[in-house]
Amino acid sequence: MKKLLSSLLIILTLFGCQDNIQSSLPAFQGLKNGDFTWRSSSSSVVVDAAGALTFTGTDGYGTLTIKVPTVALGSFVLGENSTSLVTYSEDQFLYSTNNNGTASIVYVSDGKITIDELDSVNGTVTGSFYFNAYTAYGERVMNFSEGVIYKLPVTEGTL
Repeated sequence: MKKLLSSLLIILTLFGCQDNIQSSLPAFQGLKNGDFTWRSSSSSVVVDAAGALTFTGTDGYGTLTIKVPTVALGSFVLGENSTSLVTYSEDQFLYSTNNNGTASIVYVSDGKITIDELDSVNGTVTGSFYFNAYTAYGERVMNFSEGVIYKLPVTEGTL
């Protein structure tokens, strides 16, 4: 009986800690500053006339905007002077991957956006992202890791 109870406890522990992304369909989320799972409660995906792809989401406190220059599969590198851009605004602060940090050691903004699937039949986009972004003077940093874009529907334009 003791072995059965121990086995059941181990199984519940292993499966109870999983975060199933498919339970949040569609999903736009990431791990903010390494300790907070940011999840968009409202999001949009826009394909503009020039063919640029823009994801925007908010959780009611902060707004995340991801821009890539073209609707295409692949990876887009982030950083100063990059054609791809991520901004995050919260309270009075605006963080951007076009800004670098300042300190005794200069920190540069970086990251990557990966578009894994463009479903033109259903009009959805799936991918991932991570980034380090700084405020205009480089005194504050915002980090997102483990970012997920899962089957977000295009709200304006077409794939």
